[in-house]
Amino acid sequence: MYVHPETFHAQIHLLSLWQCGCYINAQNIINIGSALGIELPFKKRSSLLQTLLLHVKKSQQEQRFLALMCDLLNHKAQTLQLHMMDYPKAALFMQPCVAKIEKTKYLLNREFALSTKDENA
Repeated sequence: MYVHPETFHAQIHLLSLWQCGCYINAQNIINIGSALGIELPFKKRSSLLQTLLLHVKKSQQEQRFLALMCDLLNHKAQTLQLHMMDYPKAALFMQPCVAKIEKTKYLLNREFALSTKDENA
């Protein structure tokens, strides 16, 4: 299956716990797909995300996808922050994850904003 070069980096980034700062599971991807009007079968995360990104590009729902993904990332960051308050000794390990989630949101905003600008040019 072909992956558009603009979304390839985002796809790899979202699937990597180390880069993204949080784990995005298959059910998270399926839920976002459902909100965008596509029914995704339960498969490997990489396959699901690839199919979802192709659908997003085809149906020109980049901004909606971006909003849904940022909502998910915000929820995961908020959960980590709550855990840091409950377990202060673990904050040393969780704070970098929150920072990576913020960087992931920035990356997605940059990539999908560029994608939208390129289409309008």
